[in-house]
Amino acid sequence: MIPVSNHQKIWALPAGTVIRVNCGFYDHVALLSDRWIGGERGVLSFSAQSCGLVEQCISTFAAARPVTVDGYLGGLPPGTVMQRARLKQVQGYSWTKFNCEHFVRYAHGVPVESPQLQQWAFLGSAFGFLALLSAKA
Repeated sequence: MIPVSNHQKIWALPAGTVIRVNCGFYDHVALLSDRWIGGERGVLSFSAQSCGLVEQCISTFAAARPVTVDGYLGGLPPGTVMQRARLKQVQGYSWTKFNCEHFVRYAHGVPVESPQLQQWAFLGSAFGFLALLSAKA
């Protein structure tokens, strides 16, 4: 991950580049758009707050948090990534079945998964196992 210190670097990245902001307990990921909104780079974001897909300016997405660039996930051309992303306009958000990580991976045509969700599930299982052990002790 590469921290982005100014918006000028954002303008040079291809559409479909995955970016993220830290929201405390989780990171929110999105795609740089091929459009500009109000003089700023657009972002395709998939979230519970917007009930799915929203295209917004990068400053709205960032909400004064540092933006980090994850990179370009797959081998599809940017135009194809944008087309696939916009197909999800009718898709509803689901934290477990289709969240922001699922969205960016779907758009790039790579295996659709959520590493953060997998990490939370693993931690939940580990804590459950430890609770079970301590209850038997």
